[in-house]
Amino acid sequence: MADDVGRLAHLLRWCGMALMAAGALMVVATLLHPSRETAATIIASEGRLIAAHALYTLAWLLVLLGLPGLYASQRASMGRLGLAGFLVAFSGTCLIAVGGNFGFFAPVLAKEAPAMLDAIVQYWPVAVINGLAAIAFMIGYLLFGVATTKSALPRWSGVFVAVGAPAHLLGLGISLLVSTAAWPVAILGSVSLGLGLGWSGYRMWRAPAASDLLVSDKPT
Repeated sequence: MADDVGRLAHLLRWCGMALMAAGALMVVATLLHPSRETAATIIASEGRLIAAHALYTLAWLLVLLGLPGLYASQRASMGRLGLAGFLVAFSGTCLIAVGGNFGFFAPVLAKEAPAMLDAIVQYWPVAVINGLAAIAFMIGYLLFGVATTKSALPRWSGVFVAVGAPAHLLGLGISLLVSTAAWPVAILGSVSLGLGLGWSGYRMWRAPAASDLLVSDKPT
């Protein structure tokens, strides 16, 4: 039993490290990403765009590795809301990560066939998948964040997740499609989401035993 607890604690530490790294990377990626994606801006900021999407891809991969450990360590106190949030957030993150590949070939299209940029985004299967990804991402992390506030983790880490994910994606979408005035919202959202996930990850990383994650530090 002691060996099993030790192995679980070691695994949770790795999950915590993944979430801490993911939180930092998503903030850096947002700061690098251009606030608008037109053919002209894509060509002018090609290096930043590719770097941002590479960091986003790595960040979402680390989230997918760390989020199951975060949920598993708190599932008893998160209840059904936590399970629903975890499943929807995990699915939304997968779809967001896949959709992010567009950023790697967007510079080629911007140079060789700029009209294809809008055509691809407006093509209905792409629009449906992107819409589902955005909805699942925002709703999933909103539910998961609310469930986190009921767990042994710091209450504010859940608040940051619940607020940050919708703010980040809404700010990103409005800025890229409508007006760059919403870009600060995307940045603040990434900071909030990254802080929430990173804070929870830190708690898992520093826990000397897996069972410690089930002991709340909130006053009763």
